[in-house]
Amino acid sequence: MCTGIKIDYEDSCVMGRTMDYEVPLKYNVLYLPRNYKICNDLIGKPLYSKYKTLGICFENLDPLKDGINEHGLVGIINAFSGFNLYGNQVKSEKLNISSLDYFTYAITNYRSVEELIEDLPNIYISTKDNRGENVLSPDFHFMFADSTKRCVVIEPKKGKLIYYENPYDVMTNSPGFKSHVRRLNQLLDVDNLEDFNSAKNLPGGYDPVSRFIKAFYLTKMNIKPNNSKEALSYFYNIMAAMTMPNGFVRNKKYNYTTYTRYICAYDSKERLLTVKSHTNPTVYELGFEDIEDENKRQAFFLDTDFVAEKLRY
Repeated sequence: MCTGIKIDYEDSCVMGRTMDYEVPLKYNVLYLPRNYKICNDLIGKPLYSKYKTLGICFENLDPLKDGINEHGLVGIINAFSGFNLYGNQVKSEKLNISSLDYFTYAITNYRSVEELIEDLPNIYISTKDNRGENVLSPDFHFMFADSTKRCVVIEPKKGKLIYYENPYDVMTNSPGFKSHVRRLNQLLDVDNLEDFNSAKNLPGGYDPVSRFIKAFYLTKMNIKPNNSKEALSYFYNIMAAMTMPNGFVRNKKYNYTTYTRYICAYDSKERLLTVKSHTNPTVYELGFEDIEDENKRQAFFLDTDFVAEKLRY
């Protein structure tokens, strides 16, 4: 139950997400250096990073949930349910990988959206390795953008990864991207948003379809930022309307509530990670120039206690 958006400014963009999760978890920021072993493929071959990367992970484990690399490629993962999304055996002519590791591989190995898309036919995601043993391969889809402002959604379908150009600059969860676009067009005239009565007719639910429409409208109708700082400010304002408070949605599968754990935004031009927790209004930032030892994997942890600054004269 996560929402991702992209906001363009004059010569680049920021992109990020809410991380809405249904069970307790710890998360932290990771820096991954070049030539770092990120995982093994499904045949047992080690895979390494080409580019320095900043991102956020769970429990200080390497699979990233969102991130940016040193060339400004930004990406996020969202849960995506469906049938026959992945294959169940490896293909010798492909790079075989689990969906859990694909995002980290992509964000550490491609310079741009174009390069990532060109390599999609060579990627194969499976639920089993070359010995036929089950691997952890959750149902995911992905959104990527770069400093050219190009944005795509990548979805698994019948064992393949397919991509959609995403001028809507939004991704939520299931159903598929085409279904979201169809329902968006049923409710809105996307070329004439000024005539839409948002105060009365904008969906207020937290289901993926409602969030897709709401995030699209808020993003497209927002004042256009002139620079990176304005884009980040507008991003966090919009995401404040997309967050899920703790206790609002009771998850029937687990004895917990689904709520927003963190919000993060990445600046493609500035190569910058920003993030805030649900309990602390402070936005923290980290850039590649802040990394003291660029050849070492490093973990960074947020202060999740509520922080307020004293007013000064």
